[in-house]
Amino acid sequence: MDIDQLKKLLRSFNLKPNFTYGQNFLIDDFVLQDIVDAAEVSKDDAVLEIGPGIGSLTRLLCEQAGFVLSVEKDPKFFPILKSVKKDFPENFRFEIADALEYDFQKTLISRGSKTATADINADPRSDLRSGSATKSAGYKVVANIPYFITGKILKMLMTAKNKPTSITILTQKEVARNISAKAGDLSILAISVQLFGKPKIIQTVLAKNFYPAPKVDSAIVKIDLFKKPKYILADEKIFFKIVKACFSGKRKQIHNTLVNNLGLEKNSVLEILSSLKIKPEARPQELSIQEWIELTDKIFN
Repeated sequence: MDIDQLKKLLRSFNLKPNFTYGQNFLIDDFVLQDIVDAAEVSKDDAVLEIGPGIGSLTRLLCEQAGFVLSVEKDPKFFPILKSVKKDFPENFRFEIADALEYDFQKTLISRGSKTATADINADPRSDLRSGSATKSAGYKVVANIPYFITGKILKMLMTAKNKPTSITILTQKEVARNISAKAGDLSILAISVQLFGKPKIIQTVLAKNFYPAPKVDSAIVKIDLFKKPKYILADEKIFFKIVKACFSGKRKQIHNTLVNNLGLEKNSVLEILSSLKIKPEARPQELSIQEWIELTDKIFN
């Protein structure tokens, strides 16, 4: 689809890009296929798509996946998604809802083995509950999500009771680099993701491949979640309390942030850091995930 075709499609549905929702439509069909290929979608897969928009990625997913659930916040896209439903009545369902609030777990875990062909004019909420329930082995997330909610979406997925097996997203290039950063340049987002999975940047996508074109380039990033936990946290809330307290003074030395932001006694902090062979003058981004875990255990044990 080129820009002229996209504009024609939007006009036919009386639509315009909504900047409040961060809508930038991908118009390169090859990149769309690259996203699906990176996710390794097959007929054995259930897929959660967040923010389907005009449905370009949605249609590719429906062609290759066994089941696709798309969650779209903007109700103006209802007619387009209804047309996708008409073309893929057996394996596609959609919900007009905020993905950060909508409970998609029940639909993905217990989904129709023989999905009922619902009335496409009906409320999609009722359609979500049709079909005979059957257990799914898991699900994948594939999405082109607005840049400004990437962190919130990832946090939601990483803390979900039933986590996806993989997450393949198109997001801002700098965010992709942030997610996949190594020790020495870690952020809270990188730690939050890498606790549960291994991220990898697949490819860069130039801004010119979108309409309207964003001011920055994007990247496809895939996160394969660990089948078995790689890291063991005694208390996740305490862990992130310490991490966040230290990153609130990112440019400061670790011993100062522990004392000033957590109210710990200075000598005790220096003793703990020495026992873990962490330099007192180290910056928060320099610590590895394992060092953060060991530091948390030492402080509260």
